[in-house]
Amino acid sequence: MTESPKPSRTHGEPARGTFWGIGRQQWRDFWTGSRAIAPLMPGSIVFGLAFGALIVEAGLPAWLAPYASSTVTAGASQIAIVEALRQNAPLLIAVATALVINARLALYSASLAPVFAAFPRRWKLALAYLMTDQSAAVSVLEAPRWPDPVRRRWFILGVSGPFVGVWIAGTAAGALLGPVIPEAWQIGFIVPLMFIAVMVPALRTWPSVAAAGVAIAVVLLLKDLPYGLNVLSGALLGIALGAFVPDKATPEGRSAGEES
Repeated sequence: MTESPKPSRTHGEPARGTFWGIGRQQWRDFWTGSRAIAPLMPGSIVFGLAFGALIVEAGLPAWLAPYASSTVTAGASQIAIVEALRQNAPLLIAVATALVINARLALYSASLAPVFAAFPRRWKLALAYLMTDQSAAVSVLEAPRWPDPVRRRWFILGVSGPFVGVWIAGTAAGALLGPVIPEAWQIGFIVPLMFIAVMVPALRTWPSVAAAGVAIAVVLLLKDLPYGLNVLSGALLGIALGAFVPDKATPEGRSAGEES
């Protein structure tokens, strides 16, 4: 008596060794990305707490905090809008201010275009929606280590998804708990400091060192500018002036920042 053949896997049925239809390798790449961004997550939570508390303090409904964070996903511009509304600024000015601050995202898109080039359109759209200052920087820095586009997109999803998740959770907690973060902590400095911390490992050429130095100096000197415009000014001036610095090698034939 012959043994009946085992039923084959039907179309759409997840293969063995998968969870939610996602293979083990994809989960490993996802968690590798999450670990890469993990050191920056506490700052995102604290900044989220401050924004959530600001929403309530401005007299807006608490549900608006997580809603704004899940739709705008840009802390500096969110705070700028709320602060403008608190000062009874016209809605047009509030929106224009947020758009100016978010103009930096155009710079990120130019850097991420080659990183996302081999991704399907749905992945490009999803990852672009989740992208923040910190996750964009980590993605660009780590992309050369992930030549396989499938593994790379799962790594970037691990970088960007959880970071946005803790930001949304932080804003919800801030709206519920109220002003638990002392104003003296100067929460506004968390975003540029986190971004600077991420970018330091990338300073391997003289133009990048010059651009970072100029950007940091401008951010600190113009710290009293409203709506986080010091960060935008520092980024633009750093890029503009860094373009004029020659990319010359050190006497040993190495670029600045390279190890011996």
